[in-house]
Amino acid sequence: MTIVIKVGTQAILAENGAPMEQTLQTLTGQIAGLMAAGQQVLLVSSGAVGSGRHAARQLLGREYGKTTGEKQLLAALGQHELMRTYTRLFAPHGIAVAQLLLTKQDFHTRQHYLNIARLLREVTSQKNILPVINENDSVSIEELMFTDNDELSGLIAAQTNADKLIILTSVDGVYDGHPDEPASKKIDVIDPRKDVWPEAKAGKTAQGRGGMATKLGTARRMSDIGITTHIASLKTENVLTRIVAGEALGTTILPHTRQSNLKKWMSFSAGAKGGNITVNAKLDTLLRTGGRAMSLLPVGIESVGGDFKKGDLIDILSPAGDKIGIGIARYGSDRLREYVGQKDKPEIVHYDHLHIRAGA
Repeated sequence: MTIVIKVGTQAILAENGAPMEQTLQTLTGQIAGLMAAGQQVLLVSSGAVGSGRHAARQLLGREYGKTTGEKQLLAALGQHELMRTYTRLFAPHGIAVAQLLLTKQDFHTRQHYLNIARLLREVTSQKNILPVINENDSVSIEELMFTDNDELSGLIAAQTNADKLIILTSVDGVYDGHPDEPASKKIDVIDPRKDVWPEAKAGKTAQGRGGMATKLGTARRMSDIGITTHIASLKTENVLTRIVAGEALGTTILPHTRQSNLKKWMSFSAGAKGGNITVNAKLDTLLRTGGRAMSLLPVGIESVGGDFKKGDLIDILSPAGDKIGIGIARYGSDRLREYVGQKDKPEIVHYDHLHIRAGA
């Protein structure tokens, strides 16, 4: 079984950015146990900025973090500290830690995506090496940053054809109200095939960028491509071991359908070149209902935005301008502009290269 585990800053660091030693020892011990049992595990860990803030206070007597540049500095200081902690805690288990820092741009081309996937396959094929993955906050361009590591963990799960994505947080699942309200009840299972998708009631944590909304968004994408997601608290005793053993903990989001590896990549990608096509109302309805497989023909296109060439990812927009999907262009924008609205012209996006977003 291939398992991607994501831990948030709030779950592993104290408010001052210091590592919560006992929590991290418990986490690393459970991961080591899973690996010893033959599971392939990948860890996506936040905490670089928080660790950097703690290091700056302890070693330099300085406070950073108000500007983008200072946050990048903290990430550069803290990533080393975070990895040193993991290296120290996994060493007694005979496990070496392999660091992988990624940015959103690394996933914009199919070749880069495949290069990352190849590396992850190589690392996970080694029985005593654990990949620890984080966003490269020190060099990420602010407008192209991941929402938070929930989104990154989903990409990694899609890349590796994971059986499970386990998101560990400070809350023990998804609630039908705010978790702090006594009347709120935890939702044990979400089945997208028959349940109404819940709204996130909990806000962002003090040190994190995301929140329950991003976790649910990632879980929804995972379900759409056939991967089970668990959202649970790291504070729950032996939470990883018990989830993998099949025990119902936290909230489980069931998979809907399996998708090809290509569509998994597309589901987590954006139009890197900024190109897009706007479909007409009729085609918009057909795409959203998803009743049958179809390719996109120029007759159903209202307009073309930006410039793109054959093989580029392009956003699919509704008449109202909402993004409903993404596709791979079979030819360039200049040629498509000549064909817009016309019958008997070649398809711009083949069905095999078209991904319509869940809930679009």
